[in-house]
Amino acid sequence: MSRRNNLERTGAPQPDAPTPPIQQTNDLFSFVTPTEFVDLPSAGALYPEGHSLHNVDTVEIKHMTAKEEDILTSETLLRKGLAIDRLVDSVVIDKNIKVGDLLIGDKNAILLTARITGFGPLYEANMTCPSCGTQQEKEFDLSTIKIKEIDLTEVEVTDRGTYKFELPVTKVMLEVRLLKSSDERAISQNNENRKKKKLPENNATTLLNSIMVSANDIEDRTQLLKFTEELPIRDSQYVRTLYDRIKPDIDMRFEFVCSSCEHDGKVVMPMTAEFFWPNR
Repeated sequence: MSRRNNLERTGAPQPDAPTPPIQQTNDLFSFVTPTEFVDLPSAGALYPEGHSLHNVDTVEIKHMTAKEEDILTSETLLRKGLAIDRLVDSVVIDKNIKVGDLLIGDKNAILLTARITGFGPLYEANMTCPSCGTQQEKEFDLSTIKIKEIDLTEVEVTDRGTYKFELPVTKVMLEVRLLKSSDERAISQNNENRKKKKLPENNATTLLNSIMVSANDIEDRTQLLKFTEELPIRDSQYVRTLYDRIKPDIDMRFEFVCSSCEHDGKVVMPMTAEFFWPNR
């Protein structure tokens, strides 16, 4: 995540320029809110022509202010699950960019930088050791998070920006797409509705149905939904694993050494409420 030098915008003296005389001012708004340029994991290559981010590899955001604090503490927005999306819309400088159209990885990169500008790079969260199950508090340095490398060796990228690959068991040629922020919101809403109706979770099939575009070039949604229900577990797991490798995102994995069993390995940083509400 690159940091923007804001000296020129604020009118601050440049290294080779003579120092101007100090002028007193009572203008409360004479300062300029600092901004950052966020490197997008997609580098803008995965947005269609005509999209605000087509071939745009960075997005400028402003540092969070009291306005964004109001968003993050709004009970109405929190209850409706809209606080995070409203935050992104608020900090992005280019208002032609809509949060619903962002690829999830690009949205995550913006949120990460916004969090660092608002509350600093250090983040404490409880970790559960994957080996012994012991819970322990760990401090993460968010400034060390980088864009993850994607692996396209097993897929064919189509002209319409989708990905095709053969499933190992059924040998079906599957075509998938990358999820956008609006898709993430729809999935979350679906999960909430199922909880209210006391229905079992269906995370695996929901993800598959959300990303699947075609199977053996068949795009009929009724057939695809039926295909998902009949998909062997090995194929289902393969799709989810491969999707994680091809989607652009930030790398949330950190080195972890358990204080109880000394398990040593990489773990995914948990995103708890303290990420954006550290003082609540």
